[in-house]
Amino acid sequence: MDTITDLTESKTVPAWIPTRKDETFTSDDLIDAYLHGKKDAFATAQRLAQDKFNANIEKSKDITVNLLNILRDNNFTPIDAYLRFNGFDYFEIMVTIPEDDFTADGFSEMYDVISGIEDRNNEKYYEVFISFCPVNEHFEELIVSSDGYLLKLLDNDTQRTRSAQ
Repeated sequence: MDTITDLTESKTVPAWIPTRKDETFTSDDLIDAYLHGKKDAFATAQRLAQDKFNANIEKSKDITVNLLNILRDNNFTPIDAYLRFNGFDYFEIMVTIPEDDFTADGFSEMYDVISGIEDRNNEKYYEVFISFCPVNEHFEELIVSSDGYLLKLLDNDTQRTRSAQ
């Protein structure tokens, strides 16, 4: 197997010469170093993506709690909130709302509110889309989970609202 020294002993100029005469490496050494570096870089990228995903989950929670409070302040009664994600940077929040609230005067203004929330929070590594889902007595949570909403917000205020119904 050729070493760096073997490859650089060319007598013609221009030629590559080793910068450190005391160390030589085989091509296998170089490939091993490359593979080791690639493995380390992948682990680092994976760790960074996981950290960003966790931060984005937390950000989605904060946005949802804020939205639920806005709805309540406007005399609407949110039932639950669900989260669906597609990768570490794209999140969909769905808030269930009673059919009567959904069709009430003034509820359409809440779409302006969510549009503003989306605009203020979307950035390079975080995009959020918010929707409302009117529900009645035939609503089944299983359908929500089969649509990919795998997380449901546990919120004291929505828990009280549900138990009062």
